[in-house]
Amino acid sequence: MGGGKQDASIDPLIMTVNHKLHTYPFCIVWTPIPLLTWMFPYIGHMGIATSKGIIRDFAGSYYVSDNVSIEFGGSGFSFEENNMGFGWPTLYWQLDPANVPGGIEAYDRAVKEASDEYKTHAHNLFCDNCHSHVALALNKMRYNGLDNYNMANLTYSILVKGSFVGGSVMVYMTCSLFLLLVVKNFWIFKMVRLTIDLIENSPQYVNTLRDRELSLRACKIPVLENVGATMDKFDTIDFTDNDIRKLENIPLLKRLSCLLLHNNRVQQIMPNLGGVLPSLRTLALTNNNLCELGDIDPLATCKKLEYLTLIGNPVTHKPQYRSYVIYRVPSVRVLDFKRVRLSERQEAAKLFKGKEGRKLREQVVKTSAALPDDESGFGSRRLQDEDARKIQAAIESASSIAEVEYLQNILQSGRIPEKGWQFSGAQKEHDSQRDGDEEFVVENENEEAENGEVQFVENGTAPVVNGEDIAESAESLETESAPMEV
Repeated sequence: MGGGKQDASIDPLIMTVNHKLHTYPFCIVWTPIPLLTWMFPYIGHMGIATSKGIIRDFAGSYYVSDNVSIEFGGSGFSFEENNMGFGWPTLYWQLDPANVPGGIEAYDRAVKEASDEYKTHAHNLFCDNCHSHVALALNKMRYNGLDNYNMANLTYSILVKGSFVGGSVMVYMTCSLFLLLVVKNFWIFKMVRLTIDLIENSPQYVNTLRDRELSLRACKIPVLENVGATMDKFDTIDFTDNDIRKLENIPLLKRLSCLLLHNNRVQQIMPNLGGVLPSLRTLALTNNNLCELGDIDPLATCKKLEYLTLIGNPVTHKPQYRSYVIYRVPSVRVLDFKRVRLSERQEAAKLFKGKEGRKLREQVVKTSAALPDDESGFGSRRLQDEDARKIQAAIESASSIAEVEYLQNILQSGRIPEKGWQFSGAQKEHDSQRDGDEEFVVENENEEAENGEVQFVENGTAPVVNGEDIAESAESLETESAPMEV
């Protein structure tokens, strides 16, 4: 069968695909590459089969797979084995030889010429690979009258038009991707909450500026919460390389003077930032997602802010960006690692002050849309059932006014009281009332307020209050003293 007449008389039997014998006549075949296809499902190994179903694939430098012919005696029967680089095909797209000018002979000739050509090529993963070999064969035979086949349109065609060898293959390919998504989501949503334990176990040290610093770098933190657990003990907190989108949920931290937020996704700042961080002098927001000039307006509340960097934010490309920041944050001395000059302050005042300045602000200053409360996955700090139970248990276990006040401070700082909270908090507040050998704790506020100084006897007998034994003075108390713990 040759020439144009062959196209009308093609035997349907020669078009039959046999998966058991791995024969794929007139097919472009595809097989996954271990690990690589799991991460990128559209990447795989491709070959093209002859009219007899024998696969040709460019499997390595200067190598295109050849069939191995085995003849059995004088029977004339022969068996041809296919050798594909990464295993048998899992996806195939059968071409129509009627769309090849010249028919079957032209098809086989184009496949052979492309294979011979690529036996002289070095394999290049990015620009001269197995896809390029198949594209050359299709261009030589001018399939469908086209000669512009390439890696991209071939990949698209076989993934869209191709058929899977079996259902298990499709499950194999899709389940691997699903597994990766599950692992990713587990890592994001289960391992990255800013908890009290994370804060306590993170590096804490005195840095080169003699500031006490807490490092929370690269913890994949998406939401600021429990920041009050720092107990306002740090001059610097480093949140670099996290996934924070909102600068919010920060309690009053009078000591904090430096906040580092490089390489996050911050696009919204709480409006009273200066009110909760009155000592803030340095704010680093390099490589974040602040987009509009209005997004930096909350920084105007930071009256002591001197060092500010916004490099890598889209807002830095806005007209009048630098002048507007200097105008809105007059305390800033160094902006984006450049000292603010007097001439820049004067220029900013001319631009944005007065009636003309108000008009200009209305034109150039916009604010990004507010993010939904649950945009980051955790949502704003909603009270969950488990947290509510912890709070209820803490309230029921509070046995003195001091513990109640301490519990109130915990809740105001945005923290959730954990088991043993009264020992890690209220008891620490009474360290000054403990003796070195006998660790008694006065729990009743009336004792502290009415009984005056408490003295402890080293031999373990009852304590003495203002020179009298507690047993003798108990009747004078308005409320019964709580039992003392040893």
